[in-house]
Amino acid sequence: MSGIFFSIPLLPVKMEQRKWKGAGKMKIGVIGAGAIGLLYGGWLGKLHEVTLFPNTKAQAVELNEKGITVKDGASSFRTIVKADDTFSSLSSQDLVIVAVKQYDLPAVTTVLKNEDGGVTILFLQNGMGHLVLLEELPQKTILVGTVEHGASRLDGTTVKHNGHGKTNIAVYRGKWDESVHLHTDAFPFTVQPDYELMLLRKCFANAVINPLTAVLKAKNGELIKNPHYARVFRAVFEELAALFPKLSREKMWEEVTGICKNTCENESSMLKDVKKGARTEIDAILGYMLETAARQNSQVPLASALYEMVKGMEDKG
Repeated sequence: MSGIFFSIPLLPVKMEQRKWKGAGKMKIGVIGAGAIGLLYGGWLGKLHEVTLFPNTKAQAVELNEKGITVKDGASSFRTIVKADDTFSSLSSQDLVIVAVKQYDLPAVTTVLKNEDGGVTILFLQNGMGHLVLLEELPQKTILVGTVEHGASRLDGTTVKHNGHGKTNIAVYRGKWDESVHLHTDAFPFTVQPDYELMLLRKCFANAVINPLTAVLKAKNGELIKNPHYARVFRAVFEELAALFPKLSREKMWEEVTGICKNTCENESSMLKDVKKGARTEIDAILGYMLETAARQNSQVPLASALYEMVKGMEDKG
C-alpha cells in the first residue's frame, strides 16, 4: 500500500465520542485491508459492527459482497462487514484501528487530521518512528498497540490466521475505559501501563528477528535451530541489548527465543516483503535502533550490516 491510499478528502464531522458500557456492541473502523486489517476485521466483526477502509474501490466492493473469511487451522469462519473506500463514515466510528505499514502512515494521518477529534484511534504499527506523527493529530484519545498474531492475506477477502497471540494496547494520549470488551478469549486484548516500554519491547524483538530472517531467507525457528544462525542471532541480540539498559537481558532473551519457538514455522513479515520484492519496514524497525546507537555514540556493526543488506534487497526488488 502506498500514498494512493487516501486520495479522497474528508470533511470534518462534528460528533461526540461515544460512551461504551461494558460489553456493548461498538462501531469499529479498520483502516487497511491487508493481512492484519482483514484479521482484525474478521475477529472483531464477530462481536461488533465493523467497517473496513481499504485502498481500492474494487476491494471495497468485494468485501461488501463476500465479507471476510478467516482460515484458522483446519477450520474457518466468515464475518459480514461493511467496506467504505471513500472514508465518509470514518467519523461515525467509536474506535478506528489503523492497520497499515508504518511507511503508509503519513497518508493516513493526513486523513485523520480532517476528523474532528471525537473518534478514538488505535495504531498497530511495528517500530517506534510513528510516535512523532501522532503528536500532530487532533484526536483526544489515541492508543498504540502491538500485535502478537501471525497472519497472511490470501486474497482481498480471505486471511490465514497463522499463529494466535494477543494484542497489547496502551494509552498514548487521553483516557481509555478498561472495562470495554473488544474481544473474545480466542482473540484477546491486554491493556499495558507504559506505551513506550510496550513498543520498545516489540521493536527490539522485531529488530533482532526480522532482518536476520530476511537476509538468511529463513523461517523464525531456524534462528535457534541452526547452530550457525543461532550464534549470529545471539550476537545481534547482545549488540542491540547493550543500547537499552532498562530492558532486562534475561527477560528479552526469553522473549525473542520464545517468539522463535512459538512461531517456528512462520516467515517474518520482512521476509515475506523481500520475497515479494516489496518495500519492508526496515527503517521503522532496525532504523530506530541505529538512530539510538548514533545518539549514544555506540557502534553496532552487525545491525548496520543487516540494515544495509535489507535496503540493498529493497533496491534490487
